[in-house]
Amino acid sequence: MPDNIYKMNVARLADDEILDALRNYDKYVDDMLIELINECERRKLPLQGVDRLRTMVEERLAKVEVVNDVFETQEIKPEEPLPVLFSQSTIFAFSIFFSPLSGGILLAINIAKIKKSGAWLVAAISLAISMLVGVVNYFFIPPGSVFAVFLLGAAAFIISQLLWNRFIGKTVNYERRSFVIPLVITLALIIPIAYYAYLHPELFQLPTTPTTTK
Repeated sequence: MPDNIYKMNVARLADDEILDALRNYDKYVDDMLIELINECERRKLPLQGVDRLRTMVEERLAKVEVVNDVFETQEIKPEEPLPVLFSQSTIFAFSIFFSPLSGGILLAINIAKIKKSGAWLVAAISLAISMLVGVVNYFFIPPGSVFAVFLLGAAAFIISQLLWNRFIGKTVNYERRSFVIPLVITLALIIPIAYYAYLHPELFQLPTTPTTTK
């Protein structure tokens, strides 16, 4: 449609107006200049350098067309949605209040979610940390000691910070995933065990060596 308008406008111009427009070609858009050049040649108006002017304008139009084709054919990829992961604070809390293994399982689920390797390794490391914490608490730390809290805190830090940074990364963007389902599952597993331990405390007492009297 613009080309037709340019052509109609140029056809109404007098010869002197066409020549004057071509001499001041830098004032006009390229499409208008093409119509002016065509009309100049059709009327066989005397103007030196009109062929060079046509070549220059056509080269500019060709470059614009190539750029437009690139933008039209370029595939616009939609932004990928952020992964939905259990947050570091959730993993830390589960490691503190339940066990390092539970926090490690949540971290392993995150790793599998973003399709990175190491989920099973993280689960194995978390199991080893849980066993180590259990052994240290059972044999070396008196009941009710504040060192037990420090030990759990250190284990939770290792899982929620060091292992997270190693297997997921420090700067990953994600949406927080609800912890309700893992919490319900964890409570469903822990409550029966805790109730059984309450009914049978002797199972968790250290064996004592009987003393002999002379």
